[in-house]
Amino acid sequence: ESWMREHGVVCSDALRLDASEAGGVYVRALAALREGDVVATIPRRACLTPRTSGAAAAIKDAQLGGTLALAVAVMYERARGADSPWHDYLRLIPDCEPVPLVWPEDEAARLLAGTELDKVKPSPVVGRGAYVS
Repeated sequence: ESWMREHGVVCSDALRLDASEAGGVYVRALAALREGDVVATIPRRACLTPRTSGAAAAIKDAQLGGTLALAVAVMYERARGADSPWHDYLRLIPDCEPVPLVWPEDEAARLLAGTELDKVKPSPVVGRGAYVS
């Protein structure tokens, strides 16, 4: 929560962050939520993306996009350790997690609607496994 405050992330009182037994953090709704309820405000500068990563220039030069670019950004920031601005955040997330890339299409559409990841579309040329942004 201190990392969130330092980076301007604001969560609704309807949410609670809890530690998982596996060592990560998860979000629990404390009340019924309706479509359209604002549950958090996250400034773009607080988001780890290919553009905000310290590897942004290398990612751009290599013309990486989509999930590959994000994977490189996360790996780079993890490798920086305590020197990464996302160090405290990265310590909270699991080393391995099922990602939207492998979710069933209907589940991904439902859960990602209205998020930044909703803008990432499957590439019709290469199939469901390749994404472009």
